[in-house]
Amino acid sequence: MEIRELEYFLACCETGSFTAAARKAHIVQSAMSSAIARLERDLGVPLFDRSVTPIALTEHGDALRTAAQRVLNAVRSARDEVHAASGRVRGTVVLGSTFSTGPLDLATVLTDLRTRHPEVVVQLRQSSAGSTGNLRAILDGSLDIALTASGERQPDGIMFRPLIEEPLVFACRADHPLAGRATITLPDLSAEPILRFPPGWGMRDTVDRVLGPAQSATEVADYGLMTKLVAAGFGTTLLPASVATGDEGLLVIPLDAPGLTWQLSVAVSARRRPTAATEALLDALTATANNAAGSRT
Repeated sequence: MEIRELEYFLACCETGSFTAAARKAHIVQSAMSSAIARLERDLGVPLFDRSVTPIALTEHGDALRTAAQRVLNAVRSARDEVHAASGRVRGTVVLGSTFSTGPLDLATVLTDLRTRHPEVVVQLRQSSAGSTGNLRAILDGSLDIALTASGERQPDGIMFRPLIEEPLVFACRADHPLAGRATITLPDLSAEPILRFPPGWGMRDTVDRVLGPAQSATEVADYGLMTKLVAAGFGTTLLPASVATGDEGLLVIPLDAPGLTWQLSVAVSARRRPTAATEALLDALTATANNAAGSRT
């Protein structure tokens, strides 16, 4: 069993296709298929069910995925430690992000990191499962750092560091019955068709906590579409203040609920020692968040 074969195996797990995995690894499809076949012969078990599309992990493949990620994390950490000993910070960091980072400008974060540590490579991932999906990826090792919105239960094995916080606001059209209010109270929203994000998103947990669960709520997993639906009169919603700018034809009204806020935190594994590259990205995230918070005060 070779390290490269484990890397190819994880690429297949991520993409669900030998062809897509080959493109990701910059090899031809036949070489990818041969590498997986060698790995299966070496282990004596099938790792993928090739009769379905996308290819699916077998029970044995699922067991290997966690172990392979652990092995590659250890190899990467060892390489980074060697380079750090000579005063260089280099390596790859996999960052999972929410679809909105509020006032935290990721472009500034990544630019600052590149300036300070040009040999650090950041691979950005976004999960359609929201913060919950990112936290699962921290636990299984496929993410090094996750940006998560508050509201979700914090599982064991993960350390959280708050980055930034801002109030939630009520968003509606200018002709909405509540549009003339200076502020909106929670009782005002009792009969509102509030558009909500899917389960697993930090915003959904927050809204469900204060307004109560809604089994038949319209769920939208995209901030841009959410604001367009509100502007079209499809419904109303609660959004972080920095997202609901009013540029999409929305009317934004403050909430008379000081404790109702959106929070962005950074999450890392409590079970794995962060690499020097991971620490460098954490520093860049914290510095940019502090600057954003300072500029708003």
